[in-house]
Amino acid sequence: MTSPATPLANSRIHCGLLIALLIAVTIPVGWLVLAAANGRQPNGKPLPEKAKKLADLAERLRPLDRPMGPVQPGDWLESYTELGQTFRQYVTDRPGPVDPSRTTLYIVPLGEGTKEQTEIVSRTAEFLEVFFGKPVKTLERVVLDAVPPEAQRLRSDGKTRQLLSTWLLNDVLLKRRPKDAIAVLGMATDDLWPGKGWNFVFGQASLSERVGVWSLARNGDPSESPEDYRLCLRRTLKTAMHETGHMLGIPHCIAADCGMNGTNNREENDRRPIEFCRECQPKIWWYCQANPVERCRKLAKLAGQFGLDEEAKHFEAEAEALAKP
Repeated sequence: MTSPATPLANSRIHCGLLIALLIAVTIPVGWLVLAAANGRQPNGKPLPEKAKKLADLAERLRPLDRPMGPVQPGDWLESYTELGQTFRQYVTDRPGPVDPSRTTLYIVPLGEGTKEQTEIVSRTAEFLEVFFGKPVKTLERVVLDAVPPEAQRLRSDGKTRQLLSTWLLNDVLLKRRPKDAIAVLGMATDDLWPGKGWNFVFGQASLSERVGVWSLARNGDPSESPEDYRLCLRRTLKTAMHETGHMLGIPHCIAADCGMNGTNNREENDRRPIEFCRECQPKIWWYCQANPVERCRKLAKLAGQFGLDEEAKHFEAEAEALAKP
């Protein structure tokens, strides 16, 4: 995000980052202490046995987590206070796995894309399926040639179109949400902005409506070179995993360097990893019933195939740590 937040009081779907922030600030500070003590949830009740085992398993990832480092000028945490959320707190909010009637993540391509952008959308779908351990289906592309005037504007350069992300969420994606959808994820080639007071937004998601959208517009030109392609893919994957995490009820993270960290600009976003940390990753294991070791091994293989060597090494290290007897 690059502009001060403005509440979107008249819109049914708010900015996913703002929703996550609001959720975080409603958590009593004392919960952070209670959640870390004696294997209990913030309400004082013992964790379910399965959740306790997952919490213990996640501790094996602690040595692989990187500290967030000092806040730099312009960073998200310079402007916003986040309380974070432990895995134990998440179990309080999500006492069981995803509704069994919701089985699938759906991707909707939005607007015309280049050959390389279309391939990146396809690879993002592959990655999402392994990352969250749920089937992913791609729906028919939506051609955005009849956008109402109030849902579009020109950027400051006077020639680049921006689309109103809340219009895409409410009037495009929500209407296409299948009954069995865990979430519907729109991937736009146009730049996005969420309303008055904002310059642009990388992505936006609704926790309650299970729809999200993000843009490839600021991720670079993947046709320029193999390096630019990998950069665009890496940036797209980061936003996709982050916004999907929000739709699974995961707010911003402050425990470590994590794919669920809030980011305020491109430079900060580039510093953050794709993978979730020891507190956020078990939330996927719990809610999506993903197999921890199998997930990391498959992600390592997929990242290697995509030329994301650094990420492949990290996923493999995670798999080795989690698989130890």
